[in-house]
Amino acid sequence: MSFAPGHVSLTFAVWPDEDPLKMGSTGIGLVLPQGVHCAVVDEQSESSENVVICGGKQIKDPVTLRALELIGSGNQGLTIYLRRDLPLGFGLGISGSSALAACLELEKDFEKSVKAAHQAEVEYKTGLGDVMAISASLKENIFPSIVIRESPGYGGEVITYPVKDKMVICLSGLGRDTSQILNNPEWTEIINTASLGIQLTNVNLRTAIKTGRLFTEKAGLMNENLSEILEQVPVGAVASVAHLGTSIVATSDDVLELCSALENFGEIREF
Repeated sequence: MSFAPGHVSLTFAVWPDEDPLKMGSTGIGLVLPQGVHCAVVDEQSESSENVVICGGKQIKDPVTLRALELIGSGNQGLTIYLRRDLPLGFGLGISGSSALAACLELEKDFEKSVKAAHQAEVEYKTGLGDVMAISASLKENIFPSIVIRESPGYGGEVITYPVKDKMVICLSGLGRDTSQILNNPEWTEIINTASLGIQLTNVNLRTAIKTGRLFTEKAGLMNENLSEILEQVPVGAVASVAHLGTSIVATSDDVLELCSALENFGEIREF
């Protein structure tokens, strides 16, 4: 069984390109210790179509199926079993994580798997830099980690740093469709403008999240519900939004107090 961790994007800039392998994003993120586990079985069915099973049910997962097609495993009658530790649509990189985990289960060449998963996610606009961030931490076997995507696309430079502090994620809201924003040129312009000048010099969890909060406010990605949650964060804690989703990521010296403040807004995950 293969595994690919989830990824929280704190800041990002969109780098468009007609070539999906060159298209991507730069920015700061956090790779999580939870993600997606995958097992693939050839069940000798009459149909040649690959199917994806998650939570005991067949689901639509075009990104994973496209990634398998790109590594040469499309329409082989395979059953792809996914066990997702984290939900889809909450800004946790699970779409890219699912595609990468499935590829890694079938393809021994790590870079070929990364290439396919990145291309599939870009084609469907479910993410731009998740796969590259995730793969960088997998290579180093470091998660949770702070990840800085220095250049976009497949093969772009990614720097990883271990996370030494406690992190809390609140799975709030109903989730968000990433593709609706990434397919909108006006949003792309706003996001790229907001990302200008944002740098992380002293790399640690607290500064990474504070930088993410600054970006979120500048980009206008804060809705009323998210603002309400962030207002409840205790003094001394820092919190921001997991992009492009509705989850909150936070850290504090008093994790118990932080969890208590956020637990009314959604399921809490502590790392």
